[in-house]
Amino acid sequence: MNNIKLDLLGTDGKARVNRVNLNNHEFLTPIFMPVATRGSIKSLNLENLSETNIILGNTYHLYLRPGLEVIKKFNGLHDFMNWKKLILTDSGGFQGWSIPNTQTDEGILFKNVYDGSKFLMTPELSMEIQESLNSDIAMILDHLIDIDSSKELQKNAIDKTNTWARNARNVHQNSTQSLFGIVQGGKYKELREMSAKNMLDLDFNGYAIGGLAIGETSSERKEIVSFTTDILPSDKLRYVMGVGDIKSLLDLIELGIDMFDCVWPSRIARHGKIINRAGFFNLKNNKYKDLKEPLVIGCKCYTCLNYSTSYMRHLLINEPTSSWQFLTLHNIFQTENIVNEVRESILNSDFDNYKERLLNE
Repeated sequence: MNNIKLDLLGTDGKARVNRVNLNNHEFLTPIFMPVATRGSIKSLNLENLSETNIILGNTYHLYLRPGLEVIKKFNGLHDFMNWKKLILTDSGGFQGWSIPNTQTDEGILFKNVYDGSKFLMTPELSMEIQESLNSDIAMILDHLIDIDSSKELQKNAIDKTNTWARNARNVHQNSTQSLFGIVQGGKYKELREMSAKNMLDLDFNGYAIGGLAIGETSSERKEIVSFTTDILPSDKLRYVMGVGDIKSLLDLIELGIDMFDCVWPSRIARHGKIINRAGFFNLKNNKYKDLKEPLVIGCKCYTCLNYSTSYMRHLLINEPTSSWQFLTLHNIFQTENIVNEVRESILNSDFDNYKERLLNE
């Protein structure tokens, strides 16, 4: 089950760089994973993601469409979408928070968003789906609740997550697929510690810190992550789910987090928000109407190397669907480029200075 091999290349405080080998693919951490919910990033040709090593697919949506029978004919998601690199699949747990449903002890009773029918997502079904998707990393089904929920509800959530984790661990059989546990517990440190120890007892191949990026403040998130990371083993990958803005990435890399995913860079691109280093600007602003320079001077993404800001604004306003591919590509490239620079700064023992320079540019 565990095909992940870590080689620690360097640290700077808690921040760290690992060389990771997984299923004969090599990548460096920290790493950002773009989200391809249904096996695709909206508007984007995945062949353009030449610098991307891992993308994330959504178990809930892929189970409903195209469905397992289709995916099985391709022996998994890689061949179905013609993606030769790595794939991580989530479990459906986030949809248990974001989509109306009924929670049961056995799993999450969902309403199919496409036809209105109902189905029960159990930890066993989540494993069956992900094993059929044949992703390189699968996640356990977890019980995600609001960050401000009471201590009693959070305790119930980690108990249920622990039970589901054991069920998932017991049925998981894909020998080329690593399996990650998920730590819950809201803002309560004693519950985070309890949940983390539950996951460690099950000896997963990596660990995610879940239940974040759903309404907590930046300082609350850092406190939770700092506390939880200190409990997690140093020889396993650490993953914070659903975080993708640059400042948050920097804050959590500083605390020793290795992996991130988020729809944020691609979603804001479709609304004309252009990432420029640690910040972003609104391309719809009239001051960009006749600007001959690229979106970001010095950026080496395909969009910036070939087109002016003026033309990108023209497309966004008059042919928006044509603009999305260029703007999405730029935003993902900018995010990945920052993470590349972060790794270099860690290896040079210059992370603090790099972070300060970047945030004050």
